[in-house]
Amino acid sequence: MTVNWFPKHMRSSEAVLLKNLKSADVIFEVLDARIPHSSRDPRIDSVIHQKPRIVVLNKCDLSDQVCDLKWIECFKEKGFRALRLSASEGTGIKRLVSTAQGIAAAGRSGLQGGNLKRAAMAMVVGIPNVGKSTIINAIAGKKKTRIANKPGITRFKQRVTTPTGLELLDTPGILWPREDEETFENLAMVGAVKDEVLDLETLSLSLLKRLIQLAPEKLANRYGITVSGENSFEILNEIAMKRGCIQKNQGIDQMRVSRIVLGDFRKGKFGRITLEMPEEGS
Repeated sequence: MTVNWFPKHMRSSEAVLLKNLKSADVIFEVLDARIPHSSRDPRIDSVIHQKPRIVVLNKCDLSDQVCDLKWIECFKEKGFRALRLSASEGTGIKRLVSTAQGIAAAGRSGLQGGNLKRAAMAMVVGIPNVGKSTIINAIAGKKKTRIANKPGITRFKQRVTTPTGLELLDTPGILWPREDEETFENLAMVGAVKDEVLDLETLSLSLLKRLIQLAPEKLANRYGITVSGENSFEILNEIAMKRGCIQKNQGIDQMRVSRIVLGDFRKGKFGRITLEMPEEGS
């Protein structure tokens, strides 16, 4: 499933980050809690260097809590502070803000001649569709940045003031992960890659294989089917029959049923599922 999926507007992303890095007191490195490894750019350490950061495991309402805690411990062992958060539900927002303010205050107290009265600044970084704008809006308490459930909406940096005394700098999908096939597939499954460039049937079959291994009971309960064996093609066809994805005189509507399966996973209809564990590639 290899395609040219590196958007042109991201080629100067590193320059955008470096230009604004000096004004930031802390970095919010936002990851998708379902795929923390795949949604993390390995270049970020060399770009940010020793800048204080908080690793934000967003969308924890869709991920497995036990897995979240293992990832938090994994990042802790690497020397990074990590927090679980669901920006869409508002879970963890207050803790994120207070942690950021504490880090900013500690950093300024150690600087001679620093402007202690200036509002603390947090730069929000991450690939498209991990929820950066949703986090900003949750902290700001009202809609400040444009949000859409598709990658690549934010095109320009946006500076946002909030009632918490914390200023936020949103960045336009400024980081992008490695381009290996497994990473690409994980990102595609959670909706971080535009569906228009994907083979959705192949992707849905790959997702079903993962669900058969990770959550067979949840898969069976969602569609009222029997999950036995590992034939994802047969399961996809059974789901199509259950959901009426049949084309007149043409048999199974593969595109329609593929969209249903992918959409159900992305919306959390199978329950909380994490696709990656730390030992698989942290």
